[in-house]
Amino acid sequence: MNKRSALCLCGLATLAALLSGCRQSELIDTDTAASLLKDRNTETVKLTFSASPPRSGEQLMVERAYDRLVDANVLTCAATDMGKICQPGRAGDAVTQAGAAELSLIAGRWVPATITNIARSGENGATAEVHMVFEPSPTYREFQGTFDDIQMWGGHARTELRKEGKLMHAVYQRLDDGWHLDSVN
Repeated sequence: MNKRSALCLCGLATLAALLSGCRQSELIDTDTAASLLKDRNTETVKLTFSASPPRSGEQLMVERAYDRLVDANVLTCAATDMGKICQPGRAGDAVTQAGAAELSLIAGRWVPATITNIARSGENGATAEVHMVFEPSPTYREFQGTFDDIQMWGGHARTELRKEGKLMHAVYQRLDDGWHLDSVN
């Protein structure tokens, strides 16, 4: 064996020794993954609806929906030459003006329910599937049917569909101080 071959073998042996000492970090556990997700502010669900209810007799179901919100002081409505115009009422703290002719309400937010399929992603990363469920705000919970009636009239999907939840993907990264949540999409 010549010097060059001996040096190559020595270098390979050193490299093998170094690589055998390197280990991948442990995979993130479900409890840690869930805890990091709960610390993150999750996506809110905002409803936008007309500040002008339909004229009397045009859409009885929607008229009644607005009347329920007025009776509960969530909205106050005043008659104008162009019809009624509504604004947040005394009990309508969760309702805001969203322009001249619209009102909005944070109906709730998406929160993590279960985490599945945690998989390694590179040497110090992991991904997980997260089943999110809709958590309604107090005002929306109390008047869900009412807001759903108004949403349907406005051409929006019923929020019942949100009860099924949705699947999202979380990306985690392990740093020197532990696991961190990089993104949820």
